[in-house]
Amino acid sequence: MRILVILVLLLPLFAFSQINQTDTNGLRQGFWQKQQPSGRLMYEGNFMDGKPVGEWKRYHPGGQVKAIITYHAGSDSAFTQLFDEWGKKVAEGIYLNEKKAGLWVYFSEGRKVADEHFTDGEKHGKSRKYYETGEVWEETDWVRGKQEGSYRVSFQSGGPFFQCKMSNNQRNGLCLTYFQNGRVELEANYKNGLRHGEWKYFDESGNYRYSLYYDTGKILNPEVRDSISNLQLNLMEVGKDSVPDPGKYMQDPSGYMLKMNINK
Repeated sequence: MRILVILVLLLPLFAFSQINQTDTNGLRQGFWQKQQPSGRLMYEGNFMDGKPVGEWKRYHPGGQVKAIITYHAGSDSAFTQLFDEWGKKVAEGIYLNEKKAGLWVYFSEGRKVADEHFTDGEKHGKSRKYYETGEVWEETDWVRGKQEGSYRVSFQSGGPFFQCKMSNNQRNGLCLTYFQNGRVELEANYKNGLRHGEWKYFDESGNYRYSLYYDTGKILNPEVRDSISNLQLNLMEVGKDSVPDPGKYMQDPSGYMLKMNINK
């Protein structure tokens, strides 16, 4: 009986001695675990010759699974799934040499809300955000972490709401906003992120209304702007806080569309 008790007491020590091992060259081998200061698991998985292999798990402070990482044999890539504290998946994609690579997909309440492409940890290629019903809401072109090329926000019907050309994270050239009937509401020109040149406004029937002119951000005909009542001002009017300016919502087009009540 005494021998049995001793064996029971020694068993956890024996089991612990089989994890967190290194070989004679100092390389990690076999099953490894690490605890948080609270004693809960921080991560667990297997090493082979100092490199993680197979499935690894990382945990939130409360003990819930935070990430499931699957390392591919003979490769520096790992497929990763990320979870919130309620166990719902929030993202999945590939890490290559510990940097995001290829397609990453993001989720909310089980539905896809966005996807992005990465190269060496930087956004590269096209990123998209989606309406709750799955239609594309925003598309952005990226080159090495910077907005370069087309930027587009769409109505849920699929028609364009806002289109612009980007260069080095700034608007450059012609930008367009549209009514829901598909007609252009505003032709706006930018230079290095500043209003520049003619801004031409139209009504929902396509009739020309008026133009404002700018020189690197400075309005040249303020008398035209000042002669127009607040109720007549369109989406990108300058200096009228009562009317949202899409420029202020460039990084939050959903907020802009919600405020304008046009996300239909």
